Amino acid sequence: MTKKFITEIISERFGIEKYKESVKFPINKINIISLKENPIEIRAIIFDEEREYHLIIDEREIFHDCDVFFSGMDIDKKACPHLIKLLLMVKPSISKKILNNINTFKFTSEDYSSKKKSKNYLELANTSIENNNCIEGLNYLNKAIFKNKDCEPIIEKYLKTAIENNLYLELFEFLQSAYISDLGLHLHAYDNIIEDGFRRFLKSVSIYTFYDLLRIIEFIDKILDYYEFKKESFVVSLISTLIRMANSNKFNEKYFSFYFIKKKYKILVNQNPIFKDIITSEDYEAFKNKLLKCFLDEIDNFIILDILKLMKGQFDVFEIPKKQYYEEYKTYKNETRELEKKVYLKKFAFLRYFKVKYNIKKTKIDFRKKRNAYEVNHNKENLKNPAYNYVISHLGFYGVNKSIIKPSEIGLNYLIFEELFLDDLHNYHDILYYKTKFWGEENKYQINTVDVFSLLSKPREYNYDIDQNYLSIDDLTIIEWDLASKPSQGSLVNAYGVRIVIPDQNTALFHDIKPFDLCFCQKNPIKIEGNIVRTNIVRTINIITKCSFKDAISSIEKGMSFIEGYYPLSLVSSVLEKKISPFEAYKKVLNNTDRQFIPNYGKFAKAFRIFLFRYINKEKGYIYGILKKTPKENANQFIILLNLTTELSGLDLPYPEIFHELLNEESDLHEFRKKVMKKIHSIIKDILKLREIGATVVFNLKKMRHTPFVKYSNEILKIRKEEFEQLKVYRDSQDDKISYQISELIKTYYGSQLLEILKLDMKTAINQEVFNKILNFAYKLNLKLNVFEEKI
Repeated sequence: MTKKFITEIISERFGIEKYKESVKFPINKINIISLKENPIEIRAIIFDEEREYHLIIDEREIFHDCDVFFSGMDIDKKACPHLIKLLLMVKPSISKKILNNINTFKFTSEDYSSKKKSKNYLELANTSIENNNCIEGLNYLNKAIFKNKDCEPIIEKYLKTAIENNLYLELFEFLQSAYISDLGLHLHAYDNIIEDGFRRFLKSVSIYTFYDLLRIIEFIDKILDYYEFKKESFVVSLISTLIRMANSNKFNEKYFSFYFIKKKYKILVNQNPIFKDIITSEDYEAFKNKLLKCFLDEIDNFIILDILKLMKGQFDVFEIPKKQYYEEYKTYKNETRELEKKVYLKKFAFLRYFKVKYNIKKTKIDFRKKRNAYEVNHNKENLKNPAYNYVISHLGFYGVNKSIIKPSEIGLNYLIFEELFLDDLHNYHDILYYKTKFWGEENKYQINTVDVFSLLSKPREYNYDIDQNYLSIDDLTIIEWDLASKPSQGSLVNAYGVRIVIPDQNTALFHDIKPFDLCFCQKNPIKIEGNIVRTNIVRTINIITKCSFKDAISSIEKGMSFIEGYYPLSLVSSVLEKKISPFEAYKKVLNNTDRQFIPNYGKFAKAFRIFLFRYINKEKGYIYGILKKTPKENANQFIILLNLTTELSGLDLPYPEIFHELLNEESDLHEFRKKVMKKIHSIIKDILKLREIGATVVFNLKKMRHTPFVKYSNEILKIRKEEFEQLKVYRDSQDDKISYQISELIKTYYGSQLLEILKLDMKTAINQEVFNKILNFAYKLNLKLNVFEEKI
């Protein structure tokens, strides 16, 4: 059963519109965790609209927790894009089995005690940890913990994994959130492990960035509200460590020590009077002054606001007077908010550029309140415009046809909404509330056309062969950056895989990355941030360098992972895995409806074409098998691949056999193209030399006018004239009836054409009236008929 047949079944079962919607859903947003065919068991997580959904299929049940599946009354209503896309992704035999028995499945969105989701996360955690992606693994372990009696083994694994891999930021963040929640009751069994974590961390305080140290201190501070160290020996060693750090020359160690000595001053002084001397020393006062200067210097250095917020909060412990820093902080905070607005204005400039360049019509979309959101009707003509769909997908629209949007999203994007839509939003109080909250009451902000230029990609070639600098290609991934729907941490770009991905601010390329840029990035995130509710998880990735289409495709050939955006990189994998023929893949690349707005798409298509030919050379037997199955269709695709459509116009030759013969010789795309042209010239010369009757039917001279083979036109015309005039037509007279035998004549090129024009249906004997018509046509073409009275 072919994949095409699967698409037909899905279209017939669920409707063509649902099928089309599922095709649009990005394949990289579905993470198939495990897949078994006999018996069927599929476990997957889907990232959609900044939420994670679970989809689990076994022999008896389909579990899914998205809104469409949950609210649907039967399978026809429950069939969401996630389920249909998954059926298109797995092997056709599995899809067929599920679809054939779809009415026998139990459909559920209930997950009592969250056991189904927990198992999904556990499998992902184990895979990540086995692949040395421990930060990702810890994140999934955290997600796998639900408030039930089965959580303790997962907690233990989390603690041990974090400590063994020196991931103390993740360790203390987990502990503080666990103690604040009901999970704190389950932590008492692991006091020894927790104390071991503290002990090991104290040896590595100096290696952390100051920002991460501030965060760790914030976590530990909250942990100590719930946790008491049990071992006296550990308390003694902790006191000794704090004293040593207080006298250290390393800034991190001194900061950590001074903070907790001051925070726990009374307790520590009771344990050892030396702590009083430390806090009253000149060294401590000098450190406070240095800390204040550092704070003010960081404002001048344009540091991220989060660092200043943490420092400001911890200044209360150091008893640094607020008047010494707050005004500067407040001013900088306001400046940062203004910068955030400027980031949004640049985003709006980019989207307005799309509106103007790609002829998006300004229309009314009729906002209608629907619970806590608005439902709209997009203009039908606009929905047919791929650029319009790109624009609305970056404004917070979601649901079927992107017809639902929250008022908070409209408020944030208010300025571009006024550019795109004719609706008057002044009467929608919730929208105005969010607009005022972000933009203020004064209408002082405007979209500046100039802002767009820094976001437009420029055609450049990068060639680094970057994977050579890493121990394994598994260390890297390729990311296509996209315009951020919600700019985060000053970044106008992000990527959408099974998580939101943003570039690290500390990378040199941070301010140079543009929408649609392809980059080599470190595969494992340097940090994962998000709330414990398990939504809006953001992975921060370190960018290595930009990459060319050639390098991206070559690296995917070698097995490098990627996050796909608008360039169809997944077709490379599909071809390599023989899920799709190279000819069909190239057809998809050429027919990509989004190509109108994707920068440098022609260069991508060229690089993809070179890859396909390289693949064809390696898989000659497989390719010839494809050509033989549907020779005409696939031969035409091969011609397109070789960029010979114009050159071979008007030639009806046995291309599958030609390609098969030439593929036996090693050559690159350029050489092969030259060989094809040389072979065609040779075939044409042989046809003209042999002069077989009717052989010139393979030439359409009108279409050949703009090809290199037009030079043969005169010879072809000469042959056609000679064969027509040399073959005999026999005139028979019998019973006063005259007929003409044209069995020989219709074998010629002109004879066959006249047969078609006069609709004679292969008649070999014609009457005088039809003969006169042939005679008339022959006269117009300056052709003579060779008529004999009787057959010799």
